Amino acid sequence: MAEVRSFLSTDRVKIYQFQPDGHGLVIAESIQEGRLPPLLRLNFPADDIPPDARELFVKARQRSIVNVTTHEIGTSPLNCPETGKPLDQQDIRYRPVDPCHVEDLTAMGVKSSVVVPIVLKSKETGKDSLPSLQAAYQLWGLLVSHHSEARVVTEQELLFIQSVVDQVAIAISQSILLNQVRDRTAELQQTNTEQHSTIIF
Repeated sequence: MAEVRSFLSTDRVKIYQFQPDGHGLVIAESIQEGRLPPLLRLNFPADDIPPDARELFVKARQRSIVNVTTHEIGTSPLNCPETGKPLDQQDIRYRPVDPCHVEDLTAMGVKSSVVVPIVLKSKETGKDSLPSLQAAYQLWGLLVSHHSEARVVTEQELLFIQSVVDQVAIAISQSILLNQVRDRTAELQQTNTEQHSTIIF
């Protein structure tokens, strides 16, 4: 996280993970001391990020750039998951930011932010029985950059953050797979132990 924050020259970079009940937890953070309050290990309610926003994160891999000063949000999608074709990354469209989101960011001293979704394939998470919207993919979490001043986010920075997120998603998937293998191995060992005990007695 520190390397990402240093590259972006922003005041905070955090990883926000969605929990089973939908609420969010900050599980990692690099912060410029004295600029913004720490958020590590803080929980945020599920309605902090509404369903429509989560849908955009999953379906369009949409990245959002918020300018609190102008109350605008720019969106920059990546590839369309259905077709695999690249979407126009230069087309950053602006619309008003939700007033509650502005309040939250202002309360934290944030003037600008960038949010990039961490999306995994459902089969990698072991959650294949998800609703149709997320049948193929799961929104695992978000990588978020906060800054205490308004700033322009360049396409180079967006691509850099996306490359980091892609690597994070791969690492998470591998970790989940490793845990599944360990759990399966433990189950087999337990079964073998029980069968061996039955034979002995």
